Amino acid sequence: MKTRTEARSLEGGGNEAPQNRYSLRSGPSAQQAVPRAPRATRQGKVTAHSKAQSQNVTGNYVAEEKSKPASVELLKIIRNQDYLQQLLSSMDYNYKGYPPSELSKDDIRSGLSKLKDIARSIYKLESSDEMQKCRTLCRKQDSTEYYSSVPHEFLRKPHPVINTENLIAKELELLTILSYIKDMGEDITISDEAVVVLSRNENEFLHIERYLNQSHDDEHRNYEVKDIFRVKRRGEAERIKSFQSSNSTSKSRLLWHGSPVPSYGGILSHGLRVAPVQEPQSSDLLCKGICFADMSCVSIEHCRSHSTGGEALLLLCEVEVGESPLEMFSSSLKTGSVTNKSNKYSTFIRGRTGPIQWIDAAEIHQSLMGIQMPDPTFDPSDTSYPYAPSNYNNYICYNESQIHIRYLVRLQF
Repeated sequence: MKTRTEARSLEGGGNEAPQNRYSLRSGPSAQQAVPRAPRATRQGKVTAHSKAQSQNVTGNYVAEEKSKPASVELLKIIRNQDYLQQLLSSMDYNYKGYPPSELSKDDIRSGLSKLKDIARSIYKLESSDEMQKCRTLCRKQDSTEYYSSVPHEFLRKPHPVINTENLIAKELELLTILSYIKDMGEDITISDEAVVVLSRNENEFLHIERYLNQSHDDEHRNYEVKDIFRVKRRGEAERIKSFQSSNSTSKSRLLWHGSPVPSYGGILSHGLRVAPVQEPQSSDLLCKGICFADMSCVSIEHCRSHSTGGEALLLLCEVEVGESPLEMFSSSLKTGSVTNKSNKYSTFIRGRTGPIQWIDAAEIHQSLMGIQMPDPTFDPSDTSYPYAPSNYNNYICYNESQIHIRYLVRLQF
């Protein structure tokens, strides 16, 4: 049986060049695939490894002018290796023993496969004691193989058997973050054409800030809005229009999405992803989808800012949810499959609190005309579902073509 090191040698080290399909480019060299931090000098200055090293930090357009400080700071926090280590360690990943640069997409794919096996065994309901014992042993074996593919560290505790939906969901989140990190090339760059910082005096900035502030609870009021960027990822506008034109019940909303800061190198390069690795997911048991919210506090929870120095990044996206998404009161590992069988392309998880009125998002910017957003002149209020398990509404999409990233908001807690 080959050791892990031997297997790596046969695989050529597991380094894989990211495949950029849309906007922000990860650099010209296909051989540089392992995401590494920019080198810091003794004075703490960051040096970008790219063909534009002697010019400025640029993205899918090489610009001669100096990048704006806000864009430079954005890239700096995305590539902060301390944030990355703290984040992954908080999720029990063995960062010191096996940094993400040594993890391959095949490892992530293998880990996802094992999680699927465990999920299938959870949903098999044979009641005989013998069958239950057999499945318990299988879950232990699958868990061991999962941890072999995706190394964990539990600080003097044995590796837990993955035997519940919550544990599977936790590991799916880890795989998604690792996948975004693998998508971030060594010399990922940001251009002023693709990510435009808004002036704090612009109506566009003020309206977005108002939407942000109006849609959170008291627990998340202790933040400062550092910057708001208008994002233009290549191909996304055309992609969502094509999706909408093929669906007669089109209806889009301007919704929040939160991910940890280190994920944004991959997100800005490749967009949001339905699954940790690219494969057909439409009817799969673990079709977790991409989650959005009409309350910013929901998305802020997903940023894990406690692991990233209080830094948080939120996306504000145009999301095609449809005129009549599948309505539910809770989600599970099977929600995507159930939604697909219902001939729907999104799920609406009802909560106890939410917007009471919606308006046209053209109030923010004319380019958003036709997209609905909560009316910020009204406070969120109780819905007609006081017994819903969730505090707030959630929206889940299962096709990346339903999403058009519009803005990126940088917060400091």
